[in-house]
Amino acid sequence: MSMALSMASEGSVVKVKDIVSGVMMKKRLGELGLYEGTRVVVFKNDVCGPVILKVLDSKIVVGRGQAMKIMVE
Repeated sequence: MSMALSMASEGSVVKVKDIVSGVMMKKRLGELGLYEGTRVVVFKNDVCGPVILKVLDSKIVVGRGQAMKIMVE
C-alpha cells in the first residue's frame, strides 16, 4: 500500500516507491539521496511546512509540495 510521503507519521521508516514528477525534480531528489528503493526515517512532519527526513547519516528538508509527489510504502 503506497501513500504520499507527506502523509507518513513522524518516526516511521518508509521506502521510496516512486517519484511522480518531472526529470529535473527526480534528478534533484536523487542528488539528495532520495530515489526508488531508498529507506528513510521521517524525522519531523507537522501539519504544514516542510518534511524533515533522515537519509543515511544526513537530515534533509523536503517541501510539502515535493513530499506529496514522493510515494512511499
